[in-house]
Amino acid sequence: MSELGDITAVRRPGGPQEVCVTLLGPLSVRVGGTPVGIGSRAQRTVLALLVLARGREVSAAELAGALWGGRPPASARIRTALHVLALRAAFRAAGHRGPLVLGGSAGYRIPAEAVRADVGTFDALVAAAREAAGQGAFDAAGRLYRRALDLWHGPVAAGAEGDRLRARHLEVCTAWSGAELEAGRHRQLVPALTAAVRDHPLDEQLRHNLMLAQYRSGRPAEAAEEFRAWRRRCTAELGREPGPAVRALYYTVLRDVPSPAAKAEPGLAVRARAAAAQLPPDVLAFTGRGVELRSLDALVAERTGPRAPYGALVTGPAGVGKSGLAVHWAHRSAPAFPDGVLYADLAAHDDGPAAVHALMGRLLRALGTPVPEDPAGRATFYRATLARRRVLVLLDNAPDPSWVLPFLPGGGRSRVLVTSRRQADHTAVAQGAVLVDLGPLPGPEAAALVGRIAGEERCAAEQDAVRRLCALCDGLPLALRIAAGRLAARPEWSVGLLTGRLADERRRLDELSLGGLDLRTSLGRSYHRLPADAARAYRRLALLDTPDVTAWAAGVLLGMPVAAAEDLLERLAAVNLLTYAGTGTDGSERYRLPGLLRLYARERAETEDPAHDRQEARDRAGALLFGTRGGERREAVRALCRLAGAHARQERFTQAAAAYRQVLRLAREQGDPAGEAAALLGLGELAAADGHFDEADRRLRAALTAAATADDLALTARAHLALGRQCRTLHRTGPAARHLDAAVRAYRLLGSFPGELAASEELALLDAEPSLDLVPRQATR
Repeated sequence: MSELGDITAVRRPGGPQEVCVTLLGPLSVRVGGTPVGIGSRAQRTVLALLVLARGREVSAAELAGALWGGRPPASARIRTALHVLALRAAFRAAGHRGPLVLGGSAGYRIPAEAVRADVGTFDALVAAAREAAGQGAFDAAGRLYRRALDLWHGPVAAGAEGDRLRARHLEVCTAWSGAELEAGRHRQLVPALTAAVRDHPLDEQLRHNLMLAQYRSGRPAEAAEEFRAWRRRCTAELGREPGPAVRALYYTVLRDVPSPAAKAEPGLAVRARAAAAQLPPDVLAFTGRGVELRSLDALVAERTGPRAPYGALVTGPAGVGKSGLAVHWAHRSAPAFPDGVLYADLAAHDDGPAAVHALMGRLLRALGTPVPEDPAGRATFYRATLARRRVLVLLDNAPDPSWVLPFLPGGGRSRVLVTSRRQADHTAVAQGAVLVDLGPLPGPEAAALVGRIAGEERCAAEQDAVRRLCALCDGLPLALRIAAGRLAARPEWSVGLLTGRLADERRRLDELSLGGLDLRTSLGRSYHRLPADAARAYRRLALLDTPDVTAWAAGVLLGMPVAAAEDLLERLAAVNLLTYAGTGTDGSERYRLPGLLRLYARERAETEDPAHDRQEARDRAGALLFGTRGGERREAVRALCRLAGAHARQERFTQAAAAYRQVLRLAREQGDPAGEAAALLGLGELAAADGHFDEADRRLRAALTAAATADDLALTARAHLALGRQCRTLHRTGPAARHLDAAVRAYRLLGSFPGELAASEELALLDAEPSLDLVPRQATR
């Protein structure tokens, strides 16, 4: 594959109307060769938001939030519109003709094809670099990352969008240095990384990469001093120790183990030490998980043969502590593996055969053995090597549990331990792997973890606040560690103060960030691997303010058949974005969306979904009534029918028809003739309004039959009235008169004067005899 891939596709020929926007530095705009005068910071902010949205409509509320920092004035909408008008005038003054900043139903957008932005080129280069790195082409990846970074030409604008761009720059800078290290350009990397660390003094991964470059360049004293400087800053500014990967590298430097890039072949004793040094340091203040640790102990039990497990799989949602459990157990069991412990973090790996092949080569090199080029030969040699030794292979953050299969030894006493966010499938079970499914920490263990980090005496004095904090963190060890770390860094804070900050759902995910630990980033790794339909379902489910959801309710919310909704729920549960909540009294399986996962899904909905889509989803969510277990389905059908009627009254006929069709499907599945009649009536009335009279007649007659089956006089009256109107429109006077007369009688029995009046007026239009007592009854009211 060419290093360029399809990047050249974004370089369109310039022309008199071409709009070029640079955001990777001070914002500048040109139309053809003419600079555009953007007058104020607010106008620059609006333009940057619209360009970064890549054609998506940005709501007026989102623009106001960026302009006024979350506290917009009462006149925000008008002032935002004035900024947009000023932008349009600036583009016209620079010679641009035709629409550029377009207004929509709830905001504004700039079509993606209307501008050429340096951010688009940057993203294309980064995507190509990641693809190259995933295929093991680190030399090409490093050059592509460098080209992307070279597009930056100064400090970006202030504000939220500028912060996001700066975070993106740091992310790519870290990826570039990793690719350069893999490509072996250690000496050349040291000056650039030294400057990068100076610009980003609190980023741990950059520190790690600088230390590794120094160590591999034969400068271990500088690497050790870099660690000591980082540790001083960590304890002083972040209130924590350096992370496990940095500490592991520091211990390697102190032992003066030859660098992995050293040319000389180390001896056997050194190889074993180098392999063992790959394991990150043990988890600070590890708490609980006694049952799970005992399950993993089966890997080192004194038994061999076909019944001995050769691997274990630890699964669970983001932040639940899978890596911590695996690393802690590996440290505890290291004496059982005298030939070393190999470790690989697979978070950034693809899940294809090429990635498996490349990783197997890395593991063999760490064991000091030759590496066959042929994939089949490499796999065979890997299994034979492990069969002769006692090695533990820890594969952390595997994209899929099936990763365990190629790395299982064919025999002997080597073992493989894999962590993954996906639930185990039948293949892992068939191989006899030990399965450990992690859930949140129980309340006492969660409180104990917070106390060990934040201070036990301090937490003992605020036990209720600690329990509330643990609940707001969903019992997730990652969230608990971040919250406890913040308390440790701020001794003047009470536990109650932090709990109060976490109680605000709008800022909870912002609060759960500390140094290199960030819950939002961890949740994002699961979300961004979802297919589009599952991601959309995840965002929609977050709008339901209910403890759990069933497949039929998800079908109502998503506008799809129950079977399709059930499949989506199972897929989300398989990647631990939903949890199984048991079976309801009606036999349906129920799923739960925990609090932090719900908050993240709502954030993604606000970012990714247009305002009108979100409103439609909220309408559907509001239509779902979960008051009672026994009757909730029938109540939801009624509420969804009311929603469809509201759509029709507001002339949103497409949404109304879709809702009525879903009501019809649900009512028939539940054996609910009244719901079926209501849906058929709505569909018939919509068909008549569109002039589809044959369809309308068929729907309305079916509605009359269903209403009679339900013995529902109100629906019967409405069906007769609709059929009477339909027949009158088609000049079928006799049937019209019969249906309208039946409607008058039914409404009179119901005591519904408005209905009786409507049917009588239709009869009058037929020159038929109206009901004789209509006028006297009207007079008595």
